[in-house]
Amino acid sequence: MIWSTQPPERRTAADARFSDHVRAFLASAVGYLRARMELAGLESREAAAVYGKILALVAAAIGLLLFGYIFLWIGVIAVIALLAGIHWGWITLCVGVLHLCGTAVCLWRAKAGWGEPVFTETIKEFRKDQEWLSNPPNPAERRN
Repeated sequence: MIWSTQPPERRTAADARFSDHVRAFLASAVGYLRARMELAGLESREAAAVYGKILALVAAAIGLLLFGYIFLWIGVIAVIALLAGIHWGWITLCVGVLHLCGTAVCLWRAKAGWGEPVFTETIKEFRKDQEWLSNPPNPAERRN
């Protein structure tokens, strides 16, 4: 092996050793990964700001919806009590029981749907891939 006596700045590609090539490759790979990580960091901070605003707006909308729903039912109960001449407490009790029954029905339907399989097409494709990888086709068969 011939060792170059020239400084690294004056070496040509022909003078470089294998370790110089590996070192240069690793340096460029680390530089590339560092640039990608910096870009990912910048974009993740930007995405966090955007999605944080969206999350805050959705939380505010849910809160306003909840209060709107409560006040709507208070109004409906007051109108029914006024028109029917029934005490508002009985109407409130009936509305509350109806809401609890609706909640029970929703939970019962959700529990019934819990056992349904999901991602069936993806699982089928994974099984096909697994079968193909465990039994690769003969190269001679592919040419025909």
